[in-house]
Amino acid sequence: MHYTCRFLIILIAIALLQGCDPRPAESMLERYSNRVANSLDSDAELSLDIQLQLPAYPRRRERIQPVTDLRQGLIEVLNLRHCHLINLIAERNSSLGKVMPPSRQLVYEIRLIFRLGSCRQSLRMPQTETDPQLLRQVEEIFQIKKINFEAALWNGLFTSEAMERNFSLSEPPLSLTGDDGFSQSRQALLIFNRLAALNNDLTLPQPGWSEPDYLDQLEPHYQALSTLRFGSRWLRSIYLITYTLDHTASVIEQRLKQRPLCFNNKATPQALIVKNVFNKYYAGELQPYMARVDREGREWLQLNHRLLQNFNYIPAAMQRYQHQIINPDAPLWQNYTSARERHTNAWQQLLSQCNLMPGT
Repeated sequence: MHYTCRFLIILIAIALLQGCDPRPAESMLERYSNRVANSLDSDAELSLDIQLQLPAYPRRRERIQPVTDLRQGLIEVLNLRHCHLINLIAERNSSLGKVMPPSRQLVYEIRLIFRLGSCRQSLRMPQTETDPQLLRQVEEIFQIKKINFEAALWNGLFTSEAMERNFSLSEPPLSLTGDDGFSQSRQALLIFNRLAALNNDLTLPQPGWSEPDYLDQLEPHYQALSTLRFGSRWLRSIYLITYTLDHTASVIEQRLKQRPLCFNNKATPQALIVKNVFNKYYAGELQPYMARVDREGREWLQLNHRLLQNFNYIPAAMQRYQHQIINPDAPLWQNYTSARERHTNAWQQLLSQCNLMPGT
């Protein structure tokens, strides 16, 4: 409850900072592009009341991986006191344990395999008098859990509501200023990457089976992704910026096909108006916003990409989504960088006609 209240306070503060405009980012982008069009005598008005033409995050049934259940009765007959599993198994078998959210299920699976590994290690020590049947039971349960650990790890991360909301297409774009939950989302993804790395760690010999010390701190990170939904807001932002850059570049390119804005590199009154629009609305408003969206989005994508790289098997639907949205060469990012380059080249050609390029 404490974390939920804190995130709600952050969201309310963001809304107050944005003022009365219900769509500040869209208004800024439309204002920029339409000012450019007006200064160039173009009637190509930009409206960003549009649907995002982006692939939807795969449905849960397309993301979930099957996990082999333990053979009926196998864990019940195990002498649990040897492995310190009594409380853990009792919690999982309780009425609440049977409806655990993915985050809690993941904590359970991690604790179970680490405690089994520790038990197995201690039972194999030469100075320990071990019941052979007990050792066989522990070994069998451990191997089943180890084989299924990657799928359990995947489900705990990628079937969670937090991850789903972080990739939804229903949120507004990022605000013009402020953090918008990037710091908390970044921290959550860093922790998720540490969790995912356990998949490879279990293939290596373990000197000791001590549980990760951050398991009790996972829930706030899931809550951060679920409540702040930075990823969802960033997806809309990058899409709208790309759309705006392409639209504005098209307006400038159409003007370049007509008579020159200036002759003999001498600025005309209209050219000075165009340059003022460039300084005030592009350099003053769009560029700082775009730089932030670029910087934060680059890191957010990198963390999500690295997270997926920890898994040997990724469901087909998630592979397609990864190639379209998350990979460094995904169409989402390539479309943005292409639009940015096209937009920059158009402005350079236009301002060069009048010797008005910044720095000249």
